[in-house]
Amino acid sequence: MAVPVTLIAGFLGSGKTTLVRRILREAHGVRCAVIVNEFGEVGIDGDLIERSAVKRGDSDGASSVVELANGCICCEIQDDLRTTLLGLVGEGGAASARFDRILVEASGAASPGPAVQTFLIDGVLQSRVRLDGVVTLAHAGLIEHLLGQTAEAEAQVAYADRIVLNHVDRVEEGEAERLASLLQGLNPLSVVRSAERAEVPVDWVFGAAAESSIAANLKPGSEVNTDAPEAAEAPAAVHTPGLRSVSLVAQGPVDADALVIWLEFLAKRRSHELMRAKGVIAATGPGGSVRGLVIQGVYRWLEVTDAQGVVPEESRLVLIGRDLNEAEVRRGWAAVSGTS
Repeated sequence: MAVPVTLIAGFLGSGKTTLVRRILREAHGVRCAVIVNEFGEVGIDGDLIERSAVKRGDSDGASSVVELANGCICCEIQDDLRTTLLGLVGEGGAASARFDRILVEASGAASPGPAVQTFLIDGVLQSRVRLDGVVTLAHAGLIEHLLGQTAEAEAQVAYADRIVLNHVDRVEEGEAERLASLLQGLNPLSVVRSAERAEVPVDWVFGAAAESSIAANLKPGSEVNTDAPEAAEAPAAVHTPGLRSVSLVAQGPVDADALVIWLEFLAKRRSHELMRAKGVIAATGPGGSVRGLVIQGVYRWLEVTDAQGVVPEESRLVLIGRDLNEAEVRRGWAAVSGTS
């Protein structure tokens, strides 16, 4: 069994380190390894350290593992994320690991994209760890400005499964609500939660607390929720010069082969402009049979798997990317779904 990994992203000053520090201090009952760039950024209190393992690596590039009193492990990134993860879990994955999950604090100025793709395409890594979600922290006073100025901030929002709109105490109440709606519109696949000083439940960070959202209904391997279409309805697309989302719906089945060909063409044509694609589709196959499909895409990586449970009455697909041509996307969707 693979060890679940949660990737924590967010621009500088968004509150990532505050959240990580609290997870390291709390007695939450989950043994987790936390991978950070430098221990100095986390500021672990001396009385929380139970014992310190020997440094690994040579004298110039050594990295430390520190075990805390609450059972967590804090590990400094070595050469790269893959090396550090494999070093922590060993060959046995969850069977040999001394912890229940891993948290990775990503660099504040980096896009989560490369890390996400590593989890998806690396066979060795997949056999030992699995990415169970990206949690992005967004500074309420800065996020709108950052979205207009940096591609990295857009990517951090686009890849998120859960978004913490942090530091809401620094903006007016109405402004916080507007920003939460903005983020939800940019990424309908995410769950947005407002907070002060990154005060969010640890189980929510770990993805254990389910919330009603389109993300829950599009979760791979889960039953397709056809009884609550209103809860799964995505917000209207947000039209900004950069990041945007396009939500597509079709009544009735979609031609599966035509859909895959179109998505592969779109990913190749738009390259890094198309960041994510996710949907639950009622698809026609050989002999006119209809089955449910789960679509997941990251950049040029595309996965199509059978959905569990009842075949959905309608097909839904959400695309998130930078400068997407919505009219072009909707024409393609109409062609493969037979909608006008």
